[in-house]
Amino acid sequence: MTASGVQTTNPWAAHRTRGEALRDRLGYAAEVLSLYLALVDAWTQAWQAAAQWSARRAIPPGGDELAAWAADRALPPVVAATARFGPRPLAAAVAELNASGDVEPLLLAWLSGGLRGPHGDASRAGQAGAQPDPVERYLARAVLRGPLAAVGAAAACAGDPSPRGGRTCPACGGEPQLSYRTAGDDPLVAGHRNLLCARCGGSWGYTGNACAGCGESAGARRTMFAERRDGPVVGRADPAAGEPLLPHLRIEACERCSRYLIDVDLGQDARAVPEVDELTALPLDLFATERGLTKVAPNLMGF
Repeated sequence: MTASGVQTTNPWAAHRTRGEALRDRLGYAAEVLSLYLALVDAWTQAWQAAAQWSARRAIPPGGDELAAWAADRALPPVVAATARFGPRPLAAAVAELNASGDVEPLLLAWLSGGLRGPHGDASRAGQAGAQPDPVERYLARAVLRGPLAAVGAAAACAGDPSPRGGRTCPACGGEPQLSYRTAGDDPLVAGHRNLLCARCGGSWGYTGNACAGCGESAGARRTMFAERRDGPVVGRADPAAGEPLLPHLRIEACERCSRYLIDVDLGQDARAVPEVDELTALPLDLFATERGLTKVAPNLMGF
């Protein structure tokens, strides 16, 4: 990856290997991972094509140009992958949105830091505190992932990349969908913590002692839940309760803002690819939801 955020080697080679391994191991995540792997193929093709297109230009493409290019070149493979591997309701909704002809404005709105409705009108996403329609969000993220890796989020995205305590992406201003910790030199000490952007897929460093949603740093207001065979428990999983299925995943929750992220510990599993492994954390997501917690930013599949 260059300083501008442009990725010059296949960004998803490790994602494919990890996704295939987890799909074969975790039956409950097979459908989600099959769709994700089909999208990886679409992203790789779009990344290669967008890199060639961008290289022929004197300056990097802006958001309006990228949205038009993506609607023409990156959209059809994503629609096809969703139709073949996605759940029926999602596939039908994506087909309807694609048929409406309003995908290009949707992509531009996502690059501009917001979304518009499926008919081009100001949507719920444009209102204070509102969230975009899940299908709009899925399609925008899936279509733009490959092109953004080729041209760089800083060049194509409009938004406020101001630090806000380090809780938003320095390239595009997006919120984090997960956190992950690198393997430390000491196996008893966690490595450096990073956040992964839900908008552009970029990563940046963040303190391990604060909530990624609101910045709360008081330990008494932050709780970690780890999984074991018979359900998540507070703190690290209890070995006496049986070996956990996902020992490297945990919930980082905050009492102050009632939000959470899935945290991926690469020190616990060096084979993990944070974005892929987080898709298998559905049991933890359900546990968090049952306790009234909301994820800081949902993943590509909407949870």
